[in-house]
Amino acid sequence: MGLGVFLLVAAALLKFYAYPKLAVAPIDQDSETTLTAEGAVIFDTDPSMLTEIMVDLTAVSTTRGDVEASREASDDQGTDVRVWADTQTITSDDGEIRSQSRGRAAFDAHTGEAVDCCGGFSETTEDERVAVKREGLVYKFPFGTEKETYDWWDGTAGTAVPAEFVEETDIDGLAVYKFEADLPAAVVGTREVPASVVGERGNDNVEADVVYANKRTFYVEPVTGAVIKRVEEQRSTLAIDGEERATTTEANLSYTDDQVAANVEEYESKASLLSMVNGLFPILGLILGLVLIVLGIVLGRRGANDAPARADAPKGDGSHREAAKV
Repeated sequence: MGLGVFLLVAAALLKFYAYPKLAVAPIDQDSETTLTAEGAVIFDTDPSMLTEIMVDLTAVSTTRGDVEASREASDDQGTDVRVWADTQTITSDDGEIRSQSRGRAAFDAHTGEAVDCCGGFSETTEDERVAVKREGLVYKFPFGTEKETYDWWDGTAGTAVPAEFVEETDIDGLAVYKFEADLPAAVVGTREVPASVVGERGNDNVEADVVYANKRTFYVEPVTGAVIKRVEEQRSTLAIDGEERATTTEANLSYTDDQVAANVEEYESKASLLSMVNGLFPILGLILGLVLIVLGIVLGRRGANDAPARADAPKGDGSHREAAKV
């Protein structure tokens, strides 16, 4: 019975203590992801060019956790919070850096939902940081991802976009959920450009609308909420009075095959461990614990029933001695 009670307690600890401690985003995150796009169309801003060109792009994103800020935010919020900073550099196949951006965001370590704290910002122009109040998911999906719709933060549009569940599939044998977040074309700002770039007359600059659209596809390992594969179909144009005049970006960026393979290898083992801690081990502990307790009760009752019988047994040795005297 003692062993059975121990297993029941162990099962409860695994389910309600160990799993919540393990199912959190790392506080000391240090990772690099690579996306590529072949045959992308971009706008060359070189004064001698000022035209659309076709190139291959490579986007390298580096993400690092701010340990001290994460601990302070967790204490303030009363829950596990992670503060991560990221840098993205996009380079064309001619070796030229086409864009760089930086950001910092806080999010719930369990759900992946943005938390408004800790100096969150976005920087698309060097030394020009803009404070950002993010909403929805930022870096990852929640632990125990469900087959439902989640909001994913789009930094360019400055809004959260619904990421709808599409289907359950697999990547290299790893079960994943496919989600799609489709942001239709919308004006996200304005930009001054030479009149000739947008087909206007004159030599002065004119103000054009920046129109942006993006369709993101996520392949998510549901136990950990990690994004195993990601595809972005980006399109950005310059428009005058609602008419698109020039394409500044048209690219299908996706994780490289090596990146996807590395993600599968890393999160397959982590998902297996979390699944056992949250499911298999507690269930086995519960079943074995109950069986042992019941067995202990049965054996205890049997022992109690046998005790009076032994106490009432005839004293055979004394009877024989009395018969011998007669």
